[in-house]
Amino acid sequence: MRILIVDASPNLRDLCTAHIALQWPGATVDARAQELPPRTRANDAIADWQRYDAVLLDHRADGQTGIAWLRACKDRVDSLPPTILLSDERGEDIAVQAMKLGAADFLGKDNLTPIRLVGAINDAILERARNHDRVLARARLADRFNDTLTQQFDTEAIGSAAAADVPKINGYRLLRKIGSGGTSKVFLAERLPRLGQAPPDPKQVVLKVLDAHLMNDSFIERFIREYRVISVVQNEHVARIFDQGITDDHLYIAMEYFPGGDLRARLGTRAEQVDGPRFTSMQTLKVVMQVARALDAIHTAGVIHRDLKPNNIMFRDDEQLALVDFGLAKQVGEKTITATGGGLLGTPLYMSPEQCLGKPQDARSDLYSLGVMLYEMFTGRRLFESDNLTTIAFSHVHGEVPPLPPNLAGYQVLLDRLLARNPDDRFQSARELFSYIAY
Repeated sequence: MRILIVDASPNLRDLCTAHIALQWPGATVDARAQELPPRTRANDAIADWQRYDAVLLDHRADGQTGIAWLRACKDRVDSLPPTILLSDERGEDIAVQAMKLGAADFLGKDNLTPIRLVGAINDAILERARNHDRVLARARLADRFNDTLTQQFDTEAIGSAAAADVPKINGYRLLRKIGSGGTSKVFLAERLPRLGQAPPDPKQVVLKVLDAHLMNDSFIERFIREYRVISVVQNEHVARIFDQGITDDHLYIAMEYFPGGDLRARLGTRAEQVDGPRFTSMQTLKVVMQVARALDAIHTAGVIHRDLKPNNIMFRDDEQLALVDFGLAKQVGEKTITATGGGLLGTPLYMSPEQCLGKPQDARSDLYSLGVMLYEMFTGRRLFESDNLTTIAFSHVHGEVPPLPPNLAGYQVLLDRLLARNPDDRFQSARELFSYIAY
């Protein structure tokens, strides 16, 4: 392992070198005090830094800001090793700037501990390795899918045991089942060209098919609403829907396929969460900013999602995400749909207090749900945990928000505003939240 340290303070360079040597005895550490090369010579530094596995860069390296220098390298950030900014200054604005310019992490010098330093370096190196592995895996996956698409649909594509349960949807060739829920099944499918028309683009889609035995008026209304809601929103962070149809036995929606999976898988299961957070603070803010943009788009269109949770945040790739599953969404002013027996539909783990109480909801209810996910990404733990859903709902209404750990204390104000019990005390819009983080 090779680590580069660029900082004007000899004491800090020695301290970081000692911590790194204790954690990785065989590591090579190159500690420099010289100023960064001029931004016009960014290529020279990139070629130099490529020899290292990670770089610790002073936010103010000998009169030049690390932020400014990273900005000069922004278009070539993929060529740099993971870069961790060190700063004497505090403030979320600096951390957000670093995140937007591709920094792997941001550490304050005043509370730099061996655990924080080593953890940041380790996370950055592992994330880079995981990104490399994911690129290779996606390439292999694409090859397999291309091979599959040359074959006709048969029982082997789905599995012979489940073939009898596979719906027949005109215009689509179903490749495999990729999920199911209480109301629907989800398949990876290929859109077939129609007579006299060019081949559809994209070719691969996800078919969400409503189970026939659930086709009562309430579920049909929810299913039709999902298509109507998303079709009026054009935003890169909202899933694209291509078609909706009704056959004699099924209702279906053809939507965008997300090879990157969902946020729930990246956060891990409840049993896995004892391992700690799966996201760095920078990665967490990237997710929150993209979700805020998606919410701003749907809220501007007069739509409230009402079921914002990790399962409904999907990734096109390692970086870009989109919001899905608008089955519970409602247009502002529409009557709330309830489940059979009068119970509210939704996921109590991520419900706002007003949603738990069955009160009217607006866009600020979605922001509360985003705050619950923010806490989970920061800490690796659920905000409120219980096997009893009533207990969770009660906690959202009456419980106290646990404080963030000391190394994340700078984000407590952000979390508290998202999770305020009174909607008037929260951010009043997703756009306001985005502006708060970005600027």
